[in-house]
Amino acid sequence: MKSARCLLVAVMAMVLVGGGVFAQGNREIKPRKGHVTKVVTVVNPKVWNGRAPAHLTFTGTIFVANPPVDVEYKWIRSDGADGGVQRATIRSAGQGFNDTWDVGAPKQKMKVWERLQVVSPNNASSNPAIATVNCK
Repeated sequence: MKSARCLLVAVMAMVLVGGGVFAQGNREIKPRKGHVTKVVTVVNPKVWNGRAPAHLTFTGTIFVANPPVDVEYKWIRSDGADGGVQRATIRSAGQGFNDTWDVGAPKQKMKVWERLQVVSPNNASSNPAIATVNCK
């Protein structure tokens, strides 16, 4: 009984200090690192009918498993621009990030989009969030 208690204490100590490998039966189990499971982007407003330029706010949410997770991400736009790589630590199941875009000239009508691209710890991309812009 004493040896079982010692083994339990040793395993608990490994967990508390981030020990890497656990034995279960005849196989080793490594704790799974956090990773991105899903990325979703929305835009507000979806339709702009007003004076130029349209002011659009894109909100992307990165969902993760096993937080905290250090992520690297960037915004990609329909005009080919990207916002460069940004870094964040996600400490819960998901976190939102915003990007704004002022677009359009007087009497211009167009559809534009942005999506959120995660580049680390694994590659994941959101849907494009599409906005219709009707500048007066």
